[in-house]
Amino acid sequence: MNLEEARENLIEKLKSYCVENNTSESQVTAFFNRMEIQAMADGFAMLTFENEFIKNWIETHYISDIKRALNELYGGDWMLQFEVDNTSMSANAEKKEKPTQNAAPETERQQETQETPKTEDKTATENQSNKQEGITPKAPTEAKAESTSSHNDEPAVPESESRKLTSRRGANGETKLTFDNFVTGASNRMAYSMAIEVADKPSNSALNPLFIYGRSGVGKTHLLCAITNYIKEQYPTLKVRYIDAMEMVNEYGNAAINKSFQSFEDSFRELDVLLIDDIQALRGKQQTLDILFRIFNELIPKGKQFVFSADRAPKNIDLDERYVSRFNSGATIDVHPPDAETKRNIAKSFLLECQEEEDFKLELPDDVLDYIAENSSSNVRELKSAVTNVVFALKIDPQHTITKQQVKQMLSNHFASDTSNKVTMDIIKDAVCSFYDVSEKELTGPGRSKKIKNPRNVAIYLSREMIDSTFAAIGDAFNRSHSTIMHSYEVFQKQVNEDRSLHEEVEAIREKIRVQ
Repeated sequence: MNLEEARENLIEKLKSYCVENNTSESQVTAFFNRMEIQAMADGFAMLTFENEFIKNWIETHYISDIKRALNELYGGDWMLQFEVDNTSMSANAEKKEKPTQNAAPETERQQETQETPKTEDKTATENQSNKQEGITPKAPTEAKAESTSSHNDEPAVPESESRKLTSRRGANGETKLTFDNFVTGASNRMAYSMAIEVADKPSNSALNPLFIYGRSGVGKTHLLCAITNYIKEQYPTLKVRYIDAMEMVNEYGNAAINKSFQSFEDSFRELDVLLIDDIQALRGKQQTLDILFRIFNELIPKGKQFVFSADRAPKNIDLDERYVSRFNSGATIDVHPPDAETKRNIAKSFLLECQEEEDFKLELPDDVLDYIAENSSSNVRELKSAVTNVVFALKIDPQHTITKQQVKQMLSNHFASDTSNKVTMDIIKDAVCSFYDVSEKELTGPGRSKKIKNPRNVAIYLSREMIDSTFAAIGDAFNRSHSTIMHSYEVFQKQVNEDRSLHEEVEAIREKIRVQ
């Protein structure tokens, strides 16, 4: 049996299952392109993979589909053996598509001097332009810094010298957001792997567009900036740009005032790679959306790469279906909140980064690191803020030491998890209304349409979960009887446990409440 032909047949058969499995063909391609069939006969197949992560992922998520596919292709029951074969890496690399011809070889290095992309200061003129899109002028913001650290796990794809970017500091002291200082864990390995796939093969990746979503502070911006920085260093002839969605809205408003629409659009059309952060901010910004998708439709057929991030899945952003379908046309992956172990690793790594600025050794006892990891929320910014406070305390202490008790006292009002008693039903109502774009009058009124019913159930559920209100008290707040509230809560609780998309919505609102 021709093993390469069998490999191709297997991949095609697995792609045919994507619709029923609610997965994308691009994800199948991305993972199974790193698989080889080493042996295959009499109902036995040995499959080898480039690294342990890909092997474990496929073994966990695809083993039944592989057996089904082999049965449909060749008949019989199949026994599978999965192994890691590091020697296949170089051979596989030659088979994969190479970067576009205008991409520089990996041996050509360019000294990285540009700053991590960040939102620039906006002038009064731009703030005036915001009114055309119905937005409130915003204050200048600095580059976002999310999950940062050195690797503690094996990279999702083969590591080479060309990929090892060091954590350099820009002129303003900001840490560069790279793949090397991104901590991987169970919550983000898939997104990390896909980000490297895109960075390795700009304009040739099957993951186009790549859509990364998850609640605030889980590392989405870090991944987008890591892709940007990697491509700028490895492929200096490619034109790549990272931009926040609201910055794009502001630039469009400026173009409207200056009557420079063509120049605005052309600045994006000339790009080889475009990364847009917090894409949910374009909801309601129709003119900017229309321009973005004209550019998208023009550049995608030319092989130009797009990467988007958002705080929720595309279907939950409340955009026109044609936009949602384009967001979903490549690969869509969610980043889950980090677990305690990953947060501990992030804290340790950030401590090492802070060490670069000090003339003494920064050390924290294990029980202090455990306390910070266990009590911080899923938002990595809160975690890093806590570490920053502790580092400052270490600096001013003559012995440069600190105890867990001192840290607990210092951070007693710092963690969002410590302020749950401050959450009220009014706060929950406001967060739900903001998320679903409904009014409080609608939320507590008699309306029973789907547009109102789902937000109301979310608010009732969170009122019970976050502040442990009685059903009677919740009923008073929502103008409903005790029994009605109890029934709504029980039904919705089951729905949240069974519907992953709904669960993501609820968790996004819960996080919004906890960090405000």
